[in-house]
Amino acid sequence: MAFFPLLNIKKALGFCTIHNFAPNNWESIEKNEKSLWSLYSNGDKWISKDLGKVKTGGSKNFNYEDIYGEGELEPGKYPLILLQFRKTPLEERLDQLPLHEIKYSKVPEWRATVGFKNNQTQASYQGEINPFPLNASLLTFHPFIQYNNVENYFLFINLEKYPNFRSSEIEIYEAKTKKFIDSFKVVSNNCNIINLDQYEFSQDELPVFVCRNMAGIPFGLGISEKSDMISLEHTHPPASFAVHGERFKLQSEIKNSWFKILQK
Repeated sequence: MAFFPLLNIKKALGFCTIHNFAPNNWESIEKNEKSLWSLYSNGDKWISKDLGKVKTGGSKNFNYEDIYGEGELEPGKYPLILLQFRKTPLEERLDQLPLHEIKYSKVPEWRATVGFKNNQTQASYQGEINPFPLNASLLTFHPFIQYNNVENYFLFINLEKYPNFRSSEIEIYEAKTKKFIDSFKVVSNNCNIINLDQYEFSQDELPVFVCRNMAGIPFGLGISEKSDMISLEHTHPPASFAVHGERFKLQSEIKNSWFKILQK
């Protein structure tokens, strides 16, 4: 079972709509009113908050600012917020993420509606997130850059079991030439963001992002203030493109091959 993420950035307000009903009718689940809790890290502890109950078959929406105040930890920093259905209350401060108590559907996963809103428009996806292992990595190709008055951002969402803010580095390359473009710092248990327009990628170039010792979910976020538009897309890990056989073994081979090729 996964947590439900609530994200935020300075340019757009994050929201998450929780649903207390399953995405299918063939798996046995607990149909009852559920208590909802939020968690976020202050770099030392997971901070919990009781968000009340969600009735059976109901939904409940939360904006990021409903749970986390601007500059609560550091101005301009927005730690990843997690939402979790529970049977029992949580302590106010935790040393690690709590175990799940609710039985959920698996095919597909029980998900929330996660997204961003800006002015009169919003974009979302059906999402959930599990803690990543410390020895995991990231390889992703990013074909989501848009043009004509659209601001382009790369988002890297990481979640780990423990609340400390662990630092790592994402390297940017161009796929065809294998040229190193830049690198930037990312932090665990956060929504990390970088403005891609500074690199002036052409329509014929394909950015590649590599993180050798931290995994996360990569997103492309496009915002146009002029046309009141926002778009949100995420890529899938290499294993998702394998239909048969040992998918994660194949993923490891693909990653290792590109990691050897892409060097500063």
